[in-house]
Amino acid sequence: MRLSILHLLCLFITFFWPIHAFATGFQTYQQEVSFLKMMLDCPKEKNLPAMKEFGALYICTLGDAKTVKLYVSEKPASDQVLNIGMMWNDWKINIGYGVHSDSAEAEKALDFLIDMYVPARREEIKKAFWDSKNEDFSTSEFTIYLTHKAGLQKDERLIVIEEK
Repeated sequence: MRLSILHLLCLFITFFWPIHAFATGFQTYQQEVSFLKMMLDCPKEKNLPAMKEFGALYICTLGDAKTVKLYVSEKPASDQVLNIGMMWNDWKINIGYGVHSDSAEAEKALDFLIDMYVPARREEIKKAFWDSKNEDFSTSEFTIYLTHKAGLQKDERLIVIEEK
């Protein structure tokens, strides 16, 4: 079967145009999970089904040391997103993968979240994340929470994005 240039263009737009290009706020839970899977190579993923007062949870684990976790949380009893986030357990000692293991994956995941949801606040969010600051940011669509918990052996860095 031969496809015309118009058909190829339509297919390209359908499959490769970001679903967020004209969107405001989050898409449905299933769409956000599908988009994350399409945009990031996730070697280890887990889908936890909804239970009682909790919605479904999708977790994508990245890095050799498996210290970076991207997630999409569903609002209970809906197909809507509660929040999207990323946690990085930043090891300050060598646990077999070097100090600050998986930092490249953490940076890639952070860039992905910022580019998809809050690109206008890119530099200040990145600076706060890498400077280990607890800080909140806001856009017209989202509230962004950055937390940093320092431990003796590892720091926990967390970014959570919620729709207003």
